[in-house]
Amino acid sequence: GRYLGVRPRDIALTDSTTMGLGLVYSAIALREGQEVLGTEHDHYATNRSLELRALRTGATIRRIRLYEPGGGASVEGIVSAITGAIRPSTRVLAVTWVHSSSGVKLPLRAIADALEPINADRGPEDRVIFCVDGVHGLGIDDVTLPDLGCDVFIAGTHKWLFGPRGTGLIWARPEVQAFIPTTIPPFPHTGGGWNVSAGDMMEALSWGVASTPGGFHSFEHRWAVAEAFEFHEAIGRARVAERIHALNRQLKEGLAGMNHVTLHTPMSDELSAGIVCFEVRGMRPGEVVGRLADSQIVASTSPYAVSYVRLAPGLLNDEDEVEACLRAVRELA
Repeated sequence: GRYLGVRPRDIALTDSTTMGLGLVYSAIALREGQEVLGTEHDHYATNRSLELRALRTGATIRRIRLYEPGGGASVEGIVSAITGAIRPSTRVLAVTWVHSSSGVKLPLRAIADALEPINADRGPEDRVIFCVDGVHGLGIDDVTLPDLGCDVFIAGTHKWLFGPRGTGLIWARPEVQAFIPTTIPPFPHTGGGWNVSAGDMMEALSWGVASTPGGFHSFEHRWAVAEAFEFHEAIGRARVAERIHALNRQLKEGLAGMNHVTLHTPMSDELSAGIVCFEVRGMRPGEVVGRLADSQIVASTSPYAVSYVRLAPGLLNDEDEVEACLRAVRELA
């Protein structure tokens, strides 16, 4: 809670981003005629969670495109695409902070600010609930959750935070918690044990505890995740952000200067984070990844309809390693 800038009672613990997305999107309150607005850039886990909700309930899911490929995304274009697509029936806005398909980082604060006048004329049961898959931004930028302006934030903690696998969280703003009911029974520590009614138990619990699935989990991993947050606190969010953005800027500037490379991730820090996506002319993404592996460089392909090569400089890398990546890509010409 200290690192995220929120009350611990408003945080639920999960085993992954996927679990968090499933818990939120399977339960979030939708009346007949209301819809979820998503985007064409989201991860499989968001898309499938919403599709499963639609199959079970007949809920309406609509997706929009926020930008065209090739690094041409802009803050104004993204915000305009979202606000222009919101209808009176739009109840949930489901987005991803950093797109693993392109490396584009959404301007969440600008989106939240643009939603304010839309929500100003809506009651609590009709306001747009702004939900974010934040796994590829958490642990990079120097922001707290209130800074972002979203209503619900879902993320695993094993990526940029370096937490153990099998750990994650959901945070919900107190004003929207009543609209995200519990799906999996919690195992709370209450005075009455389990010999109380479900209603009495839920009334006695904070939303975070009530929304944390019970059962047996990888508890050793969950207990250890605090050390990942403390590690980042010890370094300082500002220093972490400066370092990761500097390494990624070095990589993007180098790739942008190569005639045989098409860079798909924006150059600006405002619209990118720690994932850099690109293509090499005349080579399939998997072929590029294999050639880079021959040079002891770990890259990946984005598992989407349109696939790119991905590199992701982070805290464990340095400038010499980024330059080694650039040399290897340069030699693919």
